[in-house]
Amino acid sequence: MRRISLYLLICLLPAACTLQQTPVRTLQTTIPAADISSLALEVNVGAVTITPSADSLVHVSVGLKHNNSFFGIFNTGGNAAIKAAALTQESSNGVLKLGIRYPSNTDAGGVSEDWTLAVPAGMHISSHLNVGKLQVSGLSGGVEADLNIGKVALDLPSGAIKVSVNIGKITAVADTLNYGPVNLAASVGDAALRVNGKPAGDRQQQGSGKNVHYQGQGQEPISLSVNTGKVALDLKGK
Repeated sequence: MRRISLYLLICLLPAACTLQQTPVRTLQTTIPAADISSLALEVNVGAVTITPSADSLVHVSVGLKHNNSFFGIFNTGGNAAIKAAALTQESSNGVLKLGIRYPSNTDAGGVSEDWTLAVPAGMHISSHLNVGKLQVSGLSGGVEADLNIGKVALDLPSGAIKVSVNIGKITAVADTLNYGPVNLAASVGDAALRVNGKPAGDRQQQGSGKNVHYQGQGQEPISLSVNTGKVALDLKGK
């Protein structure tokens, strides 16, 4: 019972730390994507939402706001950091790297970043998020992500998927059965696979966790894992 209570408390922390509020400042830019095949993003605390764009551009909007403590108290220590923050971009070998730069003499630890991006549907996504939530939908270029504490939610038409979370939850939907090896793992917690609405895969109990293995007829792999938490994958298609 004590373990369950501690787990629930830890999983509530990201939601408390990133409680919705109006951004203090918003940074925006639009980037031509003609020579870009992959987007790389690194965020300390916040939320990332990525959807398809209606053109060949990368549309970026980042709302900067204060973190909240567990008790909902605003952390205003990041005022100087928010005021001086700058959106950075670097493109090399087809990879676009985006981030926020804060002056070294400011306290960026009190800042939460709310990223909203629209990218060409075939673009590959690579993301590292320390605390918060990642949502990706409608993209077919594949997703690689690692998250320390929080949630990952995916709704994809196709594309290889590799996601790892330390503490939290992964929910994924793929609208195709054209996958090869599918591996789901929760060291402590639960892992579940459904194919066209029915439980599927070789499900194994591993101590306090579960593993699920499934071999499809396609080539692209799926790997979803959490140390503590839950993994759920739905494969849909013919």
